[in-house]
Amino acid sequence: MRSGSVKGFLTIAALLSLAIAVTIHFPYILDFFANNSDEGRSFHRYTPDLSHLFGHLILTWIIAFMMFILNLFILKPLEKNSHVKPLSVILAICLTLASVYILNKVSFPIMNLFEGEIRSGRRRNFYDYANFFVSALVVGSVIIIRLINQKQNVLLEMEALKREALQSQYESLKNQLSPHFLFNSLTALKVLIREAPEKAQDYVNSLSAALRYTLQSNEKMVVTLKEELEFMSSYHFLIRKRFDSNLVIETEIDESLTSFMLPPLTIQTLIENAIKHNEISKRKPLTVRIMTTKNDSLIVANDIQSKLTDEEGTGIGLTNLSRQLRMLADRDISVSRDHNRFVVEIPLIKP
Repeated sequence: MRSGSVKGFLTIAALLSLAIAVTIHFPYILDFFANNSDEGRSFHRYTPDLSHLFGHLILTWIIAFMMFILNLFILKPLEKNSHVKPLSVILAICLTLASVYILNKVSFPIMNLFEGEIRSGRRRNFYDYANFFVSALVVGSVIIIRLINQKQNVLLEMEALKREALQSQYESLKNQLSPHFLFNSLTALKVLIREAPEKAQDYVNSLSAALRYTLQSNEKMVVTLKEELEFMSSYHFLIRKRFDSNLVIETEIDESLTSFMLPPLTIQTLIENAIKHNEISKRKPLTVRIMTTKNDSLIVANDIQSKLTDEEGTGIGLTNLSRQLRMLADRDISVSRDHNRFVVEIPLIKP
């Protein structure tokens, strides 16, 4: 058992012991205050003074607390995995009753010292019964504490397993996105080497900077919108080398939302999706609009300019983004499409 857990249990045991002592002697507490008021009257023939009442409470508290300590080792309420066994409960009851019987023999003479008088047999029986009732309350309390503790441990273990599963899935998604970006970049570089060799060197330098961001972002589950937009400057240079002025990227960003979070490479993935599925030429330049909304979302929209032969994709873009947002924020992306416009809305995560 961990020392911190034992310390917490003993603190709870001390407070519960005090509550039990007050509950057991509550009629005498009422008698005490009634006897000391002008209009009050005692509920019993015997009315304790302050020292007697204090003695009752202290001895009952000690007995209850000792029973809690005894059952800490018998019922083991701090155990994480094992269930409460009937044999343990029976053993706890028997040992507790035996211990209370012995404590009654020892403590009753002490109570006589407090009272300053010899008690009758009826008074002795009441004292014994009260302490046996105390023991029953203690055993019940310890069993409840153990059940609560086990339930909390089960919930914590389930949450830990859930986090591990989500982390594993997320890492798998990120490992897919990096090759996806590299594949598209190398494809563009191949085209440049064939069609415009003089631009290939600048493209390689920008590609190096972009890949550096990609590798760094793979160490994070989320990045800020500001970081994504800064990366877009380098990425825009890369795709501008390939498409020249035929691809236009327009941004309209609320500065108050730049600290909000989203999965790494979200914007780049959506722009790649637009490039992959739309014609981009001098005859049909493509405009991609990136903007924020009043409901804390990011929108990436483009006109639909279907190709005669659609480019085959890897099939991980929008699907992965959707799965990442569900894991990270329990929200999903929104995709809408009509005859002229394709819009993807990404919910931003509050920092």
